[in-house]
Amino acid sequence: MHSQARLKGLSIQVLSDLIKDLKRDIDDDYRPMGFDPSWEDAPPGMTVTVGYTPEDGSWNYQTGDNSFSGGAYLHPYWGVVDIYRRSSSRELAKDIIDQIWEQIDV
Repeated sequence: MHSQARLKGLSIQVLSDLIKDLKRDIDDDYRPMGFDPSWEDAPPGMTVTVGYTPEDGSWNYQTGDNSFSGGAYLHPYWGVVDIYRRSSSRELAKDIIDQIWEQIDV
């Protein structure tokens, strides 16, 4: 687990703040990309992809499926999470950073 190791230009706090902002935008009819329509009581949520380039510390994000045209796809390493209104922003931020570190460490 690398979530305690900081990525150049990207931190748990920065991602946590982003996720908090995005949670405010979740409409009642929003569902994450992997949503199973047979699940009638699914809570509103969205999928967030964060792309990262370690050489210069640049990063970007996108929500939903942008068919490889969103800002995150320009970066070689990605972290993908589903967020819900009651999700822990900090835990999701750690998860994103861990996913990115796992790819960088390969």
